[in-house]
Amino acid sequence: MRTYSKLLLLATLISTAFTVYSQSITTYSPYSRFGIGEIRNRGYANNKALGGISQGLRSGKTINFLNPASYSAQDTMSFIFDFGIEAQGVDYRTNSQSHFNSGGNLHHLAIQFPLAKWMGASLGIQPFSNVGYRIKDIEMDPYLLSTIGPIKYYYDGKGGITQSYLGLSLEPFKGFSVGANMSYFFGAIEHSTEIVFPNYTPYNNTRRLNSIVVRDIAFSFGAQYAFSLGAEKEYKFVLGATLDNETALNARQVSFISNPTINDTIQYYENEKGTIDFPKNFSGGFSFGYKNIFLIGADYTTQDWTQAKFLNVNDSLTKSQTLRVGIQYTPNPTDLRSYLKRISYRAGFYYSNTYLQLRENQINDYGITFGVGLPFRRSNTTFNISTEFGRKGTLSDNLIRETYGIVNIGFTFYDFWFVKRKYD
Repeated sequence: MRTYSKLLLLATLISTAFTVYSQSITTYSPYSRFGIGEIRNRGYANNKALGGISQGLRSGKTINFLNPASYSAQDTMSFIFDFGIEAQGVDYRTNSQSHFNSGGNLHHLAIQFPLAKWMGASLGIQPFSNVGYRIKDIEMDPYLLSTIGPIKYYYDGKGGITQSYLGLSLEPFKGFSVGANMSYFFGAIEHSTEIVFPNYTPYNNTRRLNSIVVRDIAFSFGAQYAFSLGAEKEYKFVLGATLDNETALNARQVSFISNPTINDTIQYYENEKGTIDFPKNFSGGFSFGYKNIFLIGADYTTQDWTQAKFLNVNDSLTKSQTLRVGIQYTPNPTDLRSYLKRISYRAGFYYSNTYLQLRENQINDYGITFGVGLPFRRSNTTFNISTEFGRKGTLSDNLIRETYGIVNIGFTFYDFWFVKRKYD
């Protein structure tokens, strides 16, 4: 395929992704009602199978946007295109009832390419947070039952925030790389509350809708230091860290109150612009590898949401901390006879104290991951599959426990561009 045809294809896919992200809901979690929604494991299929580690991952054959310092590892004249889809099933359970939901969607599109031997660049688009829930509550107060009857409350939410990024990485001297991502966050989050009086009463059913629209730019920075040991330099260490700046994203809230029975707007008002605060986010980690056969790594991430505000309002948020560990084994990456020996087998786990603090319970999220990287014949192109099995929340204090399974399928296309072909 010629270069201009590939560029046209990528432009079409990226524009399609913007449309898909603006129309989809990829979670049904009641916990997405708080803060900016549900923030699950970030990254692509290749690193999600490793428990979500990213800080010490440095390869010229995959995209690791979570540490922009990694872009400079790519071979000169090569090009990487990565896209993926995600599907999930979640069992929501309380002490008295349970419910199951499932869904899937396009997950990400990204490209990466070198600008010089010591410089690389990447751009892409992927979800950052998701909101999607529907909660029903019935008030059965004896006094109210004798006067106006039961009152039904419906709480609904949908939307989320999408992240598109443009990143650059430099390797000022051998082994040490720095990088930065400029991210554009955009999206809309809707929260609605509907009050319904089933019996005939002088009270009117009412519905209140708050729509928050986010559009702004934020920056993150990363660094990696790689060095090798051994007589043949077969042992490779990579230390990595990233810092996401404290950011106040510009947002605008539009609200209205209506009577859903007669579809009539009672009140409408558009608030002045405000901000959604993102606190500093620090991540650090490492990876250790033996040739291209064995790799193990770990990450630690911390972010303090206690002072974060959403349109000048505090939410039930606290300090989050996450530990991730991953391992990869490829029996023989260059074996020409056995395809099974060229497959990369991956596994990992993660444990996170999320940023939610409800009824004096910090909501924890933990799970295990598995996956494989299936190489194409005579190519660095790979087909990546990752699975996650985890649990979030608790049954204590009438809260909700989520047990989930997630499958990510990613295609990493590796090619050489701008190389003049020779024909006999």
